[in-house]
Amino acid sequence: MTRPSNRSIAWLGLMLLCACAPDIIVDYDKIADFSRYRTYGWGKSTPAKNPNLDQQIVQAIDDQITRKGLTKTDSDPDLLISYHAASHEEIDYTEASYASGMGPAYGSAESTSASSTPMRVKVGTVIVDMYDPKTKRNVWHSAGSGLLGDDSGKMSGEIQKGAAKMFEKFPPSQ
Repeated sequence: MTRPSNRSIAWLGLMLLCACAPDIIVDYDKIADFSRYRTYGWGKSTPAKNPNLDQQIVQAIDDQITRKGLTKTDSDPDLLISYHAASHEEIDYTEASYASGMGPAYGSAESTSASSTPMRVKVGTVIVDMYDPKTKRNVWHSAGSGLLGDDSGKMSGEIQKGAAKMFEKFPPSQ
């Protein structure tokens, strides 16, 4: 039996790291003039059921928006932000583990796992929308999946990374 090379192990590690990263999509109104938005406020949201998680999400969004130069206000904001948190369960049929040098990851059809046992996996999604209250139009929409879960310690980092990625290109260059 041949042993996997260090390069193979590095590629496998990179693929696993990428698979764990949050999946983010962003869309925006191509005709909106983002240069005129200077302030923002919070609109009606569908918060996370866990109050600590809700606070982390709001803080992460606030941090990203203020870094982009907008000021939070309760009085006549240029943009209203709302977020929606949702989680659901999926059934994952992938095999749990492979021994060194065995299994499909190493080009072998042989697996050391006894069976492919279905496992319930929670997938968390956060959706952020920005509305222009004057035109009553949604001008920014972003969604991140894989951001919410049961481990609040781990989720804090995922929420921060997801929020940073959601607003990486905000405001859009037009």
